[in-house]
Amino acid sequence: MASTPGEFDRIIVVFDRDEHQSYHAALAQAAAQNGKLRNDNGVAVPLEAVASVPCFELWLLLHFEDVLAPLPRHEALARLRTHLPGYEKGGGGHWAATQGLRDVATHRALRLAQATTAHDGTQPYTAMHELVSRLVHLQD
Repeated sequence: MASTPGEFDRIIVVFDRDEHQSYHAALAQAAAQNGKLRNDNGVAVPLEAVASVPCFELWLLLHFEDVLAPLPRHEALARLRTHLPGYEKGGGGHWAATQGLRDVATHRALRLAQATTAHDGTQPYTAMHELVSRLVHLQD
């Protein structure tokens, strides 16, 4: 079925834990909105929260090393830069630099997800592997 302009079937919100005091409220708000928003055709769509604790860089770091204990975001960033020198948030080239290690990162992210959830908010966690998998399948 072809998509019409303005039509969508899912909303995905990506955010970091960082040190935000409103992190747990944001998770709750996303859960409360799930299925309540409608696309331009009036169809209810799921809203999914894709969270990373402590930050998005954890996902990239998992391509290169295990992360088994809580770490502050500045440490995640510093450790990531040992593998991706010159890394900056919002910069380019990360997909190409990590593509060959995506399966390793996914395995590590799945292991973290077996030990904790986004709701814990202190232990390392990311659901980026789920989003990346969907995007890769869309590309195929």
